Amino acid sequence: MGIYFDLKYFQQLQTEFPSVEFDAEEKEPKLYVSADELLPLMHRLKENSIWAFDRMANITAVDYKEYIEMVYILYSRRFDMWLTVKVKLPEEDTKVQSMTQVWPGTEFEEREIYDLMGVDFINHPDMRRILMPDDYPAHPLRKDFVPLQPKIQGGVLTWHKQKSSS
Repeated sequence: MGIYFDLKYFQQLQTEFPSVEFDAEEKEPKLYVSADELLPLMHRLKENSIWAFDRMANITAVDYKEYIEMVYILYSRRFDMWLTVKVKLPEEDTKVQSMTQVWPGTEFEEREIYDLMGVDFINHPDMRRILMPDDYPAHPLRKDFVPLQPKIQGGVLTWHKQKSSS
């Protein structure tokens, strides 16, 4: 089961990362950080011997229409400690640093999020679609997603909005 990141640790982080916020009232508290401070914060969380978050347990993204929220769930095997880190990305600029620079094993999950949610991971070693066709112009898990119809024109596959059946 493990324990969750404690408020005393947050206070240590806040001096180094001013944008960091912490919801200590929650049963499973979360850190909120700006996209600019995310990568240095993650390096610190992994490399600091007080926490030693050596495992990225999960990465996901949530579409709230006005913004995309990146959710990173970290685990420290040494201290059996969990931490969730969240970053809000404005809908018009869904870019964030790739965590492959800290945890190389995140490559596949970031590609999946890129493909289905449209989040672009800066400095990712292989940023390409993983489930949808390479030329598919939409992201199926976004709330504004409208399925596209494939059509072959002059031997070239193109994608078009579906015609209304009404």
